[in-house]
Amino acid sequence: MRVKAKRQKGESLQQFLKRFLSRFQKSGTVTEVRKRMFKTRKMNERRKFEYRMYRLKIQSFINKKLKEGWPLEKALDMAKRYIQYIKYEG
Repeated sequence: MRVKAKRQKGESLQQFLKRFLSRFQKSGTVTEVRKRMFKTRKMNERRKFEYRMYRLKIQSFINKKLKEGWPLEKALDMAKRYIQYIKYEG
């Protein structure tokens, strides 16, 4: 995206630079360039499977703890802490 700015009559160079830089930041060019700099990889099948299992394990653990009467925040904290020991029965 191109950003255009002209120096106005009676405007100092510092004011002009400040106005230009704020307009440049708001345009979103910087974030777009940073996104393009670092290419994100697509998830492969194994990573998709592991991510799915992680979600399902946490979900099943939280559901069990909620039935036992635990608050949601504590159940989530425990699930993240003990994710290695949770077995998914699904």
